[in-house]
Amino acid sequence: MARAPVSKTGGWGFETLRPCHAAARLSRHPPGIMSARSLWKGAVLAKLDPAGFVREVRQEVSRVTWPTRKETLVTTGLVLGLSALAALFFMLVDWIISGVMRLIFGLGV
Repeated sequence: MARAPVSKTGGWGFETLRPCHAAARLSRHPPGIMSARSLWKGAVLAKLDPAGFVREVRQEVSRVTWPTRKETLVTTGLVLGLSALAALFFMLVDWIISGVMRLIFGLGV
């Protein structure tokens, strides 16, 4: 009797590319797992290199696509307009439900 595939992709012909397997054979640790010493060393170096941190932050900020003033104004206007529209919709629905409840229970006539 055949066993059911364990993964969600089982039986669909999926094969991983396994990019880390060559490096895993060279190291003592399985792919994706670092030793405690290398993790500690990386954490200590990150704490002791504020200039490197600032450089990395500047690199990341330079990669960000900032919106133009026009895009910002248009999206802000859309958010405000749709929020007002939603508020009016819920106010109308609340008014209708309260009217129906008054008719059913005879309150506030």
